[in-house]
Amino acid sequence: MGTGVSGISVLCVDDEPSFADLIATHLERNEEAIAATGVTSATEGLAYLDDHDVDCVISDYHMPDIDGIAFLETVRARDPDLPFLLFTSQGSEEVASEAIAAGVTDYIQKTRGTQQYAVLARRARNAVERVRAKAAADDAQSQTKRILSAASDAVLISVTGTVAYANPAAVAFFGAADSADLCDRPLADLIEGPAESGTDPVQAVLEGERTAAQVDRTIRTLADNRVQASVTACDVTWNGADGTVSVISSRDGTNERERRLEALHEATRQLMAAEVPNKVAGIGVNAAAEIIGLDANAVHLIDDDGRLEPVAATASIRTLVGDLPTLGPGDSIAWRVYESGEATAVPDVRGDDDVQNRETPIRSELYLPLGEYGILIAASTTVDAFTETDIVAGRILAANMEAALAAVERDEQLRDREQELSTQNDRLEQFATVVSHDLRNPLNVAIGRLEALKQRHDDDSIAAIEQALDRMQALIDDLLLLARTGDTIAETETVSLATAVRDCWEVVDTGDAALVVDTDRRLQADMTRLKQLLENLLRNAVEHSSTGSRALSGDAVENGSPGVTITVSDIPGGFAVSDDGPGIPEADRETVFESGYSTAGDGTGFGLSIVSQIASAHGWTVTLTESDSGGARFEFTGVDVVSEE
Repeated sequence: MGTGVSGISVLCVDDEPSFADLIATHLERNEEAIAATGVTSATEGLAYLDDHDVDCVISDYHMPDIDGIAFLETVRARDPDLPFLLFTSQGSEEVASEAIAAGVTDYIQKTRGTQQYAVLARRARNAVERVRAKAAADDAQSQTKRILSAASDAVLISVTGTVAYANPAAVAFFGAADSADLCDRPLADLIEGPAESGTDPVQAVLEGERTAAQVDRTIRTLADNRVQASVTACDVTWNGADGTVSVISSRDGTNERERRLEALHEATRQLMAAEVPNKVAGIGVNAAAEIIGLDANAVHLIDDDGRLEPVAATASIRTLVGDLPTLGPGDSIAWRVYESGEATAVPDVRGDDDVQNRETPIRSELYLPLGEYGILIAASTTVDAFTETDIVAGRILAANMEAALAAVERDEQLRDREQELSTQNDRLEQFATVVSHDLRNPLNVAIGRLEALKQRHDDDSIAAIEQALDRMQALIDDLLLLARTGDTIAETETVSLATAVRDCWEVVDTGDAALVVDTDRRLQADMTRLKQLLENLLRNAVEHSSTGSRALSGDAVENGSPGVTITVSDIPGGFAVSDDGPGIPEADRETVFESGYSTAGDGTGFGLSIVSQIASAHGWTVTLTESDSGGARFEFTGVDVVSEE
């Protein structure tokens, strides 16, 4: 199933070009739904907003032409609701206060490491989802207004005892000039209280003590005429107001569905708080019965076998059909509607070709798909029982249930991933312990005994044993490094690539190989892990090239006839390590980064796997190509390039 999140367009603004692109790259890596674009000034950002639809803006604070706060104020003047995240190393309370006053959506300080981008991506996604949820709620309220406008009964909606909305029927009923003539009036001026003493059910709804009430009341028109009517009240949400919000209808009591539509907002809050799919289904079943009036209904969700399994139902539907069946592909009306994805009311199911039981007591049914997650089915023993009002209200409820199910699924995936990572880390730690202790100890004993044996005997077999033990030692070292390397990096620092290369050259057995350092680039990286990557690349080039090496030549190859020459150079967005050795066959380039690959007889086969893992932990992409001289060339892109020295 999907995450329930559609495409999110993010604009990243930072005056450092590499950092703007880096933010965009990491956002896309951490959140599949995000498509990010980086620009290097607020002026460029405003121009981009003129020509593109953007769902979220992420901006630095300290920029030369227009700073982050001024940029935010300009964006707010254009679009008060567009999510705007200030992502900056400028961490003073004054900046935070200015940002909040200007209407910033979120304020996030830059830190070291790539974990900050996961937080940033999550904050951006959540901000966009909140805006979209509000738009959906506003759309639902607009639909409700259209329904109420068409209702023949007078409908008043009050907030804290004051009229906030009146439909056209109410305007005519009360003899008002228009809706505004009724709004802002105290509800008590229009609907008189009970003649008898005691608790007033309608007042109890207003005060939040009850969720619904139906009573007979005296209605007072604007001409001061008094009319007896049935008044039904229920608590709702209107224009995002919290607390006690009521809908008051003067009507004949024969049709209750329309007056309860606004209570869907309260049901939506409950749905979004649910933590498991069955809880969402239960809330949806109750909302359909109590708010919309679909008394006999059930929710079927897709199970692991791809069938619609009943997970929640009202007592009324169980009374009608008994045990609810699990529905498979092509065996019911419900499955047909589920696949179509369109809400459908069937006037008489007995005449439908896909009906399961033509003797069913059910005559009409309303099918409300819940996206890919399942379907809500409401039934009636009356032919053609479901009106357009039922369908519209049902669609609203179904859309809210689908969003809630998507949120539950997303949370479950995050919990599963966290558990998977925790288990994986535990296993790697156990493995590293075995490698570092249980294997090294007997190996050290063997090496010690061999040294003693060499003192007493001069035998060619001893040299072969020594070579085998050295290979075992190299394997253990590489396995231990591979196990503890991990796929994330907690913190990074600004490092000199040239310095790191030269430091590695000093510790690698390079023989008469030559090194060319053609870079003065500074990177954001973990120095220890970067050196591990470079050491493996240098060792790989020497071991897999023709024999013969020579010492470091500085920044140029000296005269003479050296072995392999290794060059470290800049490329757009990163760096490259290439050599003039025999290269790697094109057919093998797909598998070189897999553990165990080696063309050298004494190689461990883990060196390039370690290189790939370290690059991935930094968020870099490593690509193997052919160098200009026909050797191997490893290119690293997506690198956070800080500056040139």
